Amino acid sequence: MPVDEKKLKKVIKEGGKRGVEIEGAATMGGLEFFCTKVDEPEGDVDLLIQSVEAMNAEVDENEEERKGGSGDIGKMIFSTSDERVAIVAYVPESKKDKIDAKAWLEAVVSQYEGKVLSGDNKLASGEIRANPDKGIFTLKVRDEALTKGVEYLRSKGCFPEASNDDSDDDVVFGDDFDFDNAE
Repeated sequence: MPVDEKKLKKVIKEGGKRGVEIEGAATMGGLEFFCTKVDEPEGDVDLLIQSVEAMNAEVDENEEERKGGSGDIGKMIFSTSDERVAIVAYVPESKKDKIDAKAWLEAVVSQYEGKVLSGDNKLASGEIRANPDKGIFTLKVRDEALTKGVEYLRSKGCFPEASNDDSDDDVVFGDDFDFDNAE
């Protein structure tokens, strides 16, 4: 299927901006891994991979707008359509001794009858298909699966435990950030 250049441009722009946000959140919170969602790929796995590549792009300091910069942060990124939740897991070379991208993805998609479409220890993609007859709706699954991605990281000692004095025990870093209104 031919790539819609306008759509691809939007995907890359959103990915680049999200990369900067992930880099900032990781720097502030000391995170090595991150789980979040993006909108522009609209459940298209190939576009989601492009989005992750834009997140990981080297920052060009000569550009007016900062983009990318999160290539050293492991991430699981989610995007939905009515038919599917597309998921991409990325683990940088510097962190591959901690977790494997394909195993991380498999741990999440297997809980929803999803499947790994491609991947290795560094980059893996998969999907979870909607099935209204079984109560599988993409927006609900995306949010649950995002939390499952963080739970997997915690099980491997790769994500900080929430402190007991926090009033919001279910916070997932990146999940509550208002990206649409961020400057």
